[in-house]
Amino acid sequence: MMMSLKSIILFLVLATVLSCESIQIAPDSPKCLKELIRTSKPQPLQISSYLYNGKTVYLLTPDCCDQYISLYDENCNFLCAPSGGFSGKGDGKCSDFFDKATKGTLVWKKE
Repeated sequence: MMMSLKSIILFLVLATVLSCESIQIAPDSPKCLKELIRTSKPQPLQISSYLYNGKTVYLLTPDCCDQYISLYDENCNFLCAPSGGFSGKGDGKCSDFFDKATKGTLVWKKE
């Protein structure tokens, strides 16, 4: 049995729509966070925003053990790892983060 061209197009459109994972982040968050969620290895378990040194930053918490917890600026540029890793102390470049960061807000959480 041959499928009509309309049936084939409908099938392809539905397959495309159903295969796309919708990532919902807080509306005032930078769009580049969606790309970070898709491309980060390991995949983040959650993302929270903070005010740190007068700027909004985003903390990506990984979904598994001994991984760095990564901090990004508002343009999704990597800044540092305030904790995590084998030692649990991060990369040492922003060891004051948890003392200075304020206004923690959940932006995204893995479902």
